[in-house]
Amino acid sequence: MDSAWSGTLASVYDYDPEVCADIIFPKNLQEMPDFNMADWVQSRILASAQSARYELPMDMQVLAKLSPLEYLTEYAIICKRRQALYKLIFSKYDKERKNFLRQSQAIAGLKEIHLGSATDKELISILWMLNLDDQFKIDFRFFCSIAAFSERVLARWVILPGGALTEKETIEKADFTNLSHKLEGVKITSNMHKVLFAL
Repeated sequence: MDSAWSGTLASVYDYDPEVCADIIFPKNLQEMPDFNMADWVQSRILASAQSARYELPMDMQVLAKLSPLEYLTEYAIICKRRQALYKLIFSKYDKERKNFLRQSQAIAGLKEIHLGSATDKELISILWMLNLDDQFKIDFRFFCSIAAFSERVLARWVILPGGALTEKETIEKADFTNLSHKLEGVKITSNMHKVLFAL
């Protein structure tokens, strides 16, 4: 798990703005003759659903001791390209360089990650699922966990042409198969239950 974060936390503000900006919206994209913004946004939603892979602990009883945010932080493997994007957004809104964001700052950053397609209500409901109030200080690692989770949840709420939904990776799908059965006898909070079944 730690390998996914290698070299990230120590360099939150060490990035090339031009390179990272290109991750959000590639240069000259709108100049392409066949460019369609709606199709491009939809393709980004599909891609964002795969921004992280989630795992379950070998001992499911571990979940009873974790908060939803602790679970997302410890059992998600976030791809490095999305980490670069999250790094750009986090440092943009952490203007005072305090190494944390307040809820309003985090929501503004998340809306930017979602290209403006996510509403305040949707994002606040996601933070509520994670038991985060407006006093919680969101550091970079937590922000990455929240951002990746929000991308997965909102992407899975999107019904694509033909009625298909975004799919989990094969490894993750195997982990989460028969989740209800795997959770039998495990005392988790209602919000942890919502988070696990939202993935």
